[in-house]
Formats: sequence, C-alpha cells, structure tokens
Amino acid sequence: MLFEGFGISPVMSLNYEIVPLRYKSSFLAARVGLGFLPASRGNGAGFSIPVGVTYNFLINNLRKGIASRVMNKCRSQPPRFALEYFLETGLGYAKIVYPASANRDYINISTAIKTQLVIDIPPKPRVIQIKASINPRLDIPERRILFFEGNTFLGGFALGMSI
Repeated sequence: MLFEGFGISPVMSLNYEIVPLRYKSSFLAARVGLGFLPASRGNGAGFSIPVGVTYNFLINNLRKGIASRVMNKCRSQPPRFALEYFLETGLGYAKIVYPASANRDYINISTAIKTQLVIDIPPKPRVIQIKASINPRLDIPERRILFFEGNTFLGGFALGMSI
C-alpha cells in the first residue's frame, strides 16, 4: 500500500502497488488507487483514479551491502535491515471527477528517488518505502510539458509499506 501526496493524483491518494517483474538490479511496478480532491472554486469535493507504471533502477550497490552483512565474522547472524535506493521513472494517468463540473484527464511523467528499508524478519520480509518525485504533466493538445500548474510545482511524496 502506498500513500501519495501531490503525485499522479493532484492532491492525495491511496494506491495498491504490485511488482510483476523483478530482476537483480531493477523492477517494474504497476499501481492503481483512489484519490481525494477537496472542494475548490465552486466545485464540490471530488475524487481521482490514478493508474501508473514505473521502472525502478537500483542506485546503490546491493551486492556489496549483502556481502558486508553476510561476511561480518564478528556476528552470529547478519543484520535484519537493509537500505536500497532506486531511481524510478514512468508514466501515470489520473481520471479526475468533480460532481459539479466536467471530468478531467491528466497524464504525468514520473521521476523519483525512492528509498526502501527492507526488514528481514520471518516469516515474511517487510518493506517500508519513502519517495520524493517530480511529476510534470503532459499537455498533449499544446504539445508541451508543464512543471508548474499556476504557481504550484508538480512534485510530490509517497510513503508505503508492504502488506
């Protein structure tokens, strides 16, 4: 589960993320969620349905980290915590629904730095992730990329945990 603020969904959303492809130093992630939009400019409160696909590249040297944890001769067992850093890139789509106005469709490019804390405690390892992102919006009719909407920078954050 992933709580995201100012990401693909304009304000906040709760997302379910899956990882269908895993490799030694990268993985593909897909997510879908439900977002909340507060009332503004005469519109009642609305909601959004964000959908995204990202590819994550490992930045730190995981093999070196594992080797240093496992090869430590002074301990009877390796530590149960590891930090991983990823560069995340991908695309996102959000259907924006306000009951009192026309629906909108947003397409965003997502680029983020993601940190994952892997907690290796049996029976199942847990992962806690923190992410800071830049989410420029694609303006397809105008053929341009928007990094700001008015005076608001299109960047966000996320906090998640494996379930």
